[in-house]
Amino acid sequence: MFDNYEAIFARRADSYQQAMADFPHARDAEFALVVDPLDPGSATVFDMPAGAGYLRAYLPADKRYVAVEPVGYFFDRCPADPGTGRIQSPVEAVDAPDGCADAIVSLAGLHHAPDLLAIFRECHRLLRPGGMLVVADVAEGSPPDRFLNIYVHENNPTGHEGRFLNAATAPLLRQAGFVVLSDALVPVPWRFAGAVDAGSYCASLFGIEGREPAEVADAMTKIVGTAADAEGFRVDWSLRRIICRKG
Repeated sequence: MFDNYEAIFARRADSYQQAMADFPHARDAEFALVVDPLDPGSATVFDMPAGAGYLRAYLPADKRYVAVEPVGYFFDRCPADPGTGRIQSPVEAVDAPDGCADAIVSLAGLHHAPDLLAIFRECHRLLRPGGMLVVADVAEGSPPDRFLNIYVHENNPTGHEGRFLNAATAPLLRQAGFVVLSDALVPVPWRFAGAVDAGSYCASLFGIEGREPAEVADAMTKIVGTAADAEGFRVDWSLRRIICRKG
């Protein structure tokens, strides 16, 4: 069983990347969740961990985007244009100077991290005084938690044992030196043309094997909740978002 980000995605980063390439707008609401709170003056935004740098497309063009990504497969696919930077590094120990970031975003990548306090302390070091940290991930005890840690765990050969955001997370952020401004569970619906697309996406994203897309979609309906509406097919995903400022 793999129990950390690097080990997990060294094995299945290609499947995750394929899902994001096939359905690039499925999680638009998630990316908006972490981008919308950023201060307008945040000129340099770090993304930790960055995956293949998906967040870049959601930031204004005048922001400098820096991807911090430990997995080589993802790092090689991060944007490398003049308005971006990329650092191949564990998020607990980033090869960058103190106070170099105006804002740091971490979206759905910390539930495979064994030591959140070490990561939060590193974020505090990297941020300038008054800089902002926005963390969003699955909430412990929520329907996405049950989908990932039960259904995906049973149908993924590497398992899935996420350590999700809970009542201890905000105190860890305060211990690292942050002022917590907001801490809330927020709906971030995923969008698809139909149920089969949703099932195909989730199977690739989470490394589900031995299940047809329709079966995966049915499990999502039962565990997370789905609906057909005027915009297509909706998966009722949610994330806990914590907005902080460096004290």
